Amino acid sequence: MDDGGASSASPHVLEAGQPRGKARLAGILLHGRDRTREEKVVLADHVDVDGVRWLAPAAEAGSWYPGRFFDPIEANEPHLSQAIEQLDRVVEEAREGGRLDPRHIFLVGFSQGACLALEYGLRRPGRVGALVVFTGGIFGGPEHPRSFPASLLNGLRVLLTGSDADDWISEASTRQTAGQLTTLGAEVTLRIYQGRPHVVSPEELDEARRFIEGLKS
Repeated sequence: MDDGGASSASPHVLEAGQPRGKARLAGILLHGRDRTREEKVVLADHVDVDGVRWLAPAAEAGSWYPGRFFDPIEANEPHLSQAIEQLDRVVEEAREGGRLDPRHIFLVGFSQGACLALEYGLRRPGRVGALVVFTGGIFGGPEHPRSFPASLLNGLRVLLTGSDADDWISEASTRQTAGQLTTLGAEVTLRIYQGRPHVVSPEELDEARRFIEGLKS
């Protein structure tokens, strides 16, 4: 995969894969807390799906929001809303003036970036067609439940992964998130891995490759 340098949308967005105007899909890569966009581009290289234009924005302070996903959502504001607005701009660039419709735009996030991807799907329904959620949960968690309109996520495809041994997001939280998404109309593929620490495993990358290939149809 060739690194295309900085995006035309913003100097804070790194590009890789197919150039603007040539891709069949656009994937937006969201890094975890205190991680980098460059690491996400390397991850996209390991996914290795042809025909994708990858866009990797960076959180200005290294983190998209200050707290944990299971805190009351107000505890992560205004940072969370600012991250959503930043992501809006990247999604707009991914659309290429309407050349790609939402069915061909997807988000990929790990950990904090995965939680942000889920929040974007909930706040901006219909703006992207799919989410790849490597170890993430819906903000608020079981202690601070939130309500959403029925059928909010109809048509959204989600790959959600988790582990029975992750120190940051429990298997129970992952399963609860899958249930919430399904209730809201999303088509969810859930994968729970045994003994996997807080990383993206090769098995998850293989699963993501198959999932993203399926978005081309």
